[in-house]
Amino acid sequence: MYTYEMNAGYSAMDASLHMTVPAILDCFQDAAIFEAENGRITVSYLYDRHVAWLLSSWQIVIDRRPRLNERITVATAPYDFRGFLGYRNFTLAGADGAVIVRAASIWTLVDTQKHCPSKPTQEMQDGYVLSPKLAMTYAPRRIALLGDGEEQGRFQVQSYQIDSNQHMNNVEYVKLAMETLPAHTDIRQVRAEYKKAALCKDVMIAVVSRAEGIHQVVLKDAQGSVYAVVEFAIEMPR
Repeated sequence: MYTYEMNAGYSAMDASLHMTVPAILDCFQDAAIFEAENGRITVSYLYDRHVAWLLSSWQIVIDRRPRLNERITVATAPYDFRGFLGYRNFTLAGADGAVIVRAASIWTLVDTQKHCPSKPTQEMQDGYVLSPKLAMTYAPRRIALLGDGEEQGRFQVQSYQIDSNQHMNNVEYVKLAMETLPAHTDIRQVRAEYKKAALCKDVMIAVVSRAEGIHQVVLKDAQGSVYAVVEFAIEMPR
């Protein structure tokens, strides 16, 4: 398992001086990259072989969010490979060492020249150190849609949202979906299912459906093709 420590900085805080959900996801994303860069299967290793791990789904369970200047420990480890899929857990522990955020993720290895899934070679699999699967309740990879929903915003993808894979970074989808949440919402879980990569200047339409305790956002294009589905389990302030 790879770990790193940091203080929860002011730039990662919301108005309540607690770390934002996107900032937590940034920590997890960084942990996966740090592990890769400190191991054999680096980003350059993948680029040289014209493959990339693309995120297929997130499940993030939040007990609480770190406070300003709290010393936190971020950890990650892959736990399985199945065909062209890779499975990875993440945790974030607070200053007292207790885990306060748990996450599960599924990644697809993609051939960047043929634009199709690619099974990792044995050399690649041997380059990762697997850990036991994290104890948590795992949601399905696919998110069942609640209904037709109602349009609640349009967003054009900007150049600063594009990452080294030349499409919108995974965390940015969650940020856009959060723009449709009611004010002062307490997010207890985030699920995201990624279907189509958004490119710079694409226009994304946010379509929102709700059920008790659930706020679901479908991000799609004008023709109805879905980029991602993001679902929040929420609590409203009393």
